[in-house]
Parts: sequence; structure tokens; C-alpha cells
Amino acid sequence: MLSGWSAEKKIVSGFGVALIAVALALFSPYMLHPGAREIKQWVEQRQKVFDNLQAILSDFREAQLYQRDFVLSGDLRRADDFNEAIARVNERLFSLRTLDASDTLMSEQFRRLENEVGSSTSALRAAMSVRKEKGFDRARLTELSDNALVQSNTAVTTAEKLQSDQFKQLEQRISQYSSLPNYQVLVGVLLITFLALLGLGTFLMSRNWQNTVDLLKDENKHLDNQLNNAKDHLDKLANKDLLTEVLNVRGLEQALIAEQNRAGRAGAQLMGMLLNIDNFSRVNEGLGHAVGDVILKELSRRIGNTLRPSDHIGRIGRDEFMVLLPDTQLAYAMKVAERIRLSVSDSPLRNASDLIHLTVSAGVATLPQKVASLEEVLTLTRSALKRSKLSGKNRVSVARDGADEEEEPSTRDIVDMMCDASAFRSVFQPIIDLSSEKVAGYEILSRGPDGAFESPADFFRICVENNILTTVDIACVKMSIAATVGIRENMRFHLNIFPSTLIDTPIEQLLSLFPAEKDGRVFCLEISEQQFVGDPTYLREHVNALKQAGILVAIDDVGFGRSSLESLILLEPDLVKVDRKYVTGVAKEPSKARLMKRLANVAKSLGSEIVAEGIENKDDIPILKELGVHYGQGWLFGELLEALPGSPSTSGSRRESEQLGDMRNA
Repeated sequence: MLSGWSAEKKIVSGFGVALIAVALALFSPYMLHPGAREIKQWVEQRQKVFDNLQAILSDFREAQLYQRDFVLSGDLRRADDFNEAIARVNERLFSLRTLDASDTLMSEQFRRLENEVGSSTSALRAAMSVRKEKGFDRARLTELSDNALVQSNTAVTTAEKLQSDQFKQLEQRISQYSSLPNYQVLVGVLLITFLALLGLGTFLMSRNWQNTVDLLKDENKHLDNQLNNAKDHLDKLANKDLLTEVLNVRGLEQALIAEQNRAGRAGAQLMGMLLNIDNFSRVNEGLGHAVGDVILKELSRRIGNTLRPSDHIGRIGRDEFMVLLPDTQLAYAMKVAERIRLSVSDSPLRNASDLIHLTVSAGVATLPQKVASLEEVLTLTRSALKRSKLSGKNRVSVARDGADEEEEPSTRDIVDMMCDASAFRSVFQPIIDLSSEKVAGYEILSRGPDGAFESPADFFRICVENNILTTVDIACVKMSIAATVGIRENMRFHLNIFPSTLIDTPIEQLLSLFPAEKDGRVFCLEISEQQFVGDPTYLREHVNALKQAGILVAIDDVGFGRSSLESLILLEPDLVKVDRKYVTGVAKEPSKARLMKRLANVAKSLGSEIVAEGIENKDDIPILKELGVHYGQGWLFGELLEALPGSPSTSGSRRESEQLGDMRNA
């Protein structure tokens, strides 16, 4: 048959087959998967939508936090932060409007989100305006804040639903893509029929056709890989927190459902753990949000390193993390929580030349066999977390059964308790002159109401959270001064005051708290270096005014970082109190002795005396004296006193004072 074909027919047949092969090679991507390229473009657009929605949720939640901080504190910097966060939200909303104007349904959803964000922003601004114009009007602010919270939650819910809907659309589109018919078979059948009519051309172009088929298979495989990668990326965006790369709320909900099903089949126990960074807002304000983000990343890393591969960790708020522990008993869950707590508190984070000391509080709960949602887990664990906070932070608590759960005091009850000066008392710690080994004075410390708020760290934290710090701090200063009435000996009395109180209180009003006739008493105000926010230059005017009025000024909790030395040089205090962690064991640790010597040289150049805190061993005293330390405090010299020796309320005061002076030799 082949021999019957002329050379011309063979050439024409071969040329025809060649044209068909070239056409297939050029247009095969469209023939094989009609709409495949459209799907690829759609997926890329969905990635942009997800990125913008994720950023809107993050920025809007930050705006809510800034608004709350401003309403509580009145700090205008928080108002500026709020405006910046809202501006970022509006930029993202504009980007969403331009992404897919042709999609009417999606455009409607975006418009709804935009309207709800606008309404909630107006509600948030209304509360801020009242705070700015009328001060802390609790009733009005509570009403406005409740309204803003409802509208804000509506906007957040809409954004999360829109994000979820977009993800479902992606899954449906990929399913449609997967169900498209395979046109390779159809094209092959048509080609074989055509080649049967042409005859010889099949043999002439067989090699070219095979190459074309291989190219088409490679193109299909490449498109499949791209779609799978896009699906994985979108799945990560939908279920992971962008900052810390742990699960977000959606991811945790899916993990909870999976673990609940697994626990139901195996009869295993599921534990929940809620973790919160203590005083994180103060870190954010003092060091900036960039440092705060670094802290969140590092904390999530430390938590993850403590957990098993089968455990789940997710970030559910600005500074809160949830951990799910499958197939776990309560005792083991408490051990895990304690390991996490120690991994944070025992290893400070380094920021430039300074160390950032952090702690976390945790609440652990045994989850029931059927949990309705992640909100139920939060409810169960949050009561335990709250108990950890009220008990002083940096601890782990377990949720109690409903019958054993004590009724927690309301915020109003706690604030009323803090404002009741009669609920507070003073205790006294002696300050020893190391050269004479006699009592040179006392540091007067405040103690709060008996119970969860007795420690100053606890009750002052409540004061900060409820915007009554200055009021309570001034009351404690008054109480401390009143405790010295009747002391006729030449004695030094150290009182503690917050830097914010020093700034918020007019200097004339502060000086009026001290008696005109001091009767040999010398008063010293201690300001903790750890409570400074940024550059302490803002304190210099007030410090100088105190010194000119005859009130000594001490910088407390001084370390050896650059910021500590800068504070000393700027403020030139009368006394420098060295943090106990640099004092304890100085006789056995040459590195501490070297640091102390350098600090002594700086203090000497400023004309400041040094007080070493936390002396617990007799062996440390000779070294401290040799290094130039003037005074000391610590348990070596006795426990805290409930009354001042020599005060009218103390019998046998002279004998007690003499005993206290000789306590070191006991």
C-alpha cells in the first residue's frame, strides 16, 4: 500500500500531520483543561484576599486594644496608635474593593464588612472622645464601651466568616478542576481516526506526536502541583497565626474537633491549658511593639519545645496561648504547665544590652467528653488562669469543679477595697550601716488587704489595671510617713513611690505630705529603676525639686545594663540600691564582685552612697565593705517588723532597737 503512494502524497500527508501536531502542542493546555489558567489566576487572587483579611483582623484587634488602653489611661500615645491601626485597616479594605469588582456577591460581602468596620470604629471613637473631653466617666464609658464591643465583635465575626467562605469556594473550585474530563483520550481517538485516513503520515510523525504527548503530561503535572501548593498555602493562611506560625482560632477549633473524636473512640482524656504573658502591655508600651512581636515569637517557640508532637498550641489573643494535650492526665498537664512557666521565668530574653524578665500565668482544666466549641474550653480554663493572676501571677492553677468554684469578687468590689486606706498596713525592714553594724534606718513597705492582694506586686497591679495607681500610691506614702510619728532618734526612713505618681502629682502637693518639723527624721523616696519607661530624663526636674527640699532620692533595683548607668548619670541620686540578684553570693562569685566594683566607682563619681539589698550570708559583708558599699538590707538582719522600734505604740523600744542592731552577730 505504501508503494502505491506517490512522493507528493507522502509529503502532503506528512505536512498535514505536522500541522496537526504543532496545533496540539500550541493549544494543548487549553484543550486539556478548559479554565485551568483561569483557576490558577483565581487561586492567586484568593491568596491576596486571604492576606488582606488576615491583616484586617490583626490590625483591627490591635486597634481595639489601643482604644481600651486609652480609655483606661488617657494616654494620648495610645490614641495615636489607634488611629494608625485603623488607617491600616482602611488601606486593606480599599485593596479588597479593587481585587474583584466583577464578583457581585463578593463585592456585597466586602461592602458589608466595610460598613461594619466603619460603624464599630465610630463607636470606639465615641468612647475615646468622652474619655478625652470629660475624663474617666465610668458610667458613660461603660455604656459606650459595651456598645463598641458589640459592634466590634460583629465586624470581626463578618471578617472571619468572609475568610471561611473564601476558603470553601477554593475547595469547591479545586473539586471542579479535579472532576474535569481527561481530554487526552478524546484527542488521541480523534488523532488516530485522522491518521488512519492519512496513512503514511502516522509513521512519518510518530516521534513528534510522542514528544507532544509527553509535553502535555508534564504541563498537566505542573498545573496540578501549582494548585496543590496554592491549596496548602491558603490552608496555612486560614489556620495559622501569621506572626508566631502556631495555630490560630480556626486551626485550634479544627484540632479540638479531631481530638474530641479521637478521645471518644479511644476513651482517652483531653486537657486544656490557657497561658497569658504577665504585664505584657507594659512591655509593649516601654519597649515598643516590634520587641513585643519578638517576645511573642520566642514564647511560642519555648512552649512548642516543651510539648509533644501530638500536642497542639495556638494563639488566641494578643498575649494569650491555648494548648490542647490529648491522651493526658491532670498530673502530667500540670507538670507541662510548670515546665512552660519555668522556661519563661528562668531564662530572660536579651534585648540589645538589656535583659527582659518575663513570666507567664497558666490555667489548666480537664475537658469533658463532649465540648461544644473552643469558647467552652476558654471558659473552663479562664477561671483557673484568673486565679493564677489574682494569686500573684507567675503560677499555675487548676480549674475547680462547679460545686467547689468560689465566687470571684467583682472588679468594682476590688477597686473599692483598694481605695479603702484602712485596709492597708505598713511593715519595716532595717537598713544597716555596714561600717558600724548599727541600724541606720528603715525601709517602710506597704501591705494590702489580707488574702490575694496582700503583696504590693498584686495590689499595685490591680491599681494599674483600674487606673487608680496614683491614688493608692499617695495613700501608701501618707501611711508610711504617719508610721514615723513619735520617733525621736536621728533615723532615716525610706518610702517607695512609682515614677508615674511622681510625674502625676504636683511637686508642691507631694512635698506637703512631709511634716514641716522632722525631729531628726530623714526621709528618702525610692524610685524603682525597673519601672522607668524609656529615657528617665522626664523625672529629672521632680528629682531635683525633692533634693532641694531636703528629701533624699534613691534609685532602687539598679542593675548593670546600659539603661541603669544612664539613669544614674541623668538623675544623680543620693543613694543607689543594688538589686539583690547582684548581691547574694558576691563573696563566692568574682564576676559579681567585679560588677559591684564598677558600680561603686560610678556612684562615687556622682557622690551617691550604695545600699546592697538581699544580704543573706555573713561572708558577703566583708567583701561588700571592701568594694565600697555603705549600707545593707536582707534577711540576715532579721525579718520584717510589724512596728517601728521606738514608736509610741511599741513597748520596750530601746531594748528592741539594740537587739536589732546586734542581730548580725547572732
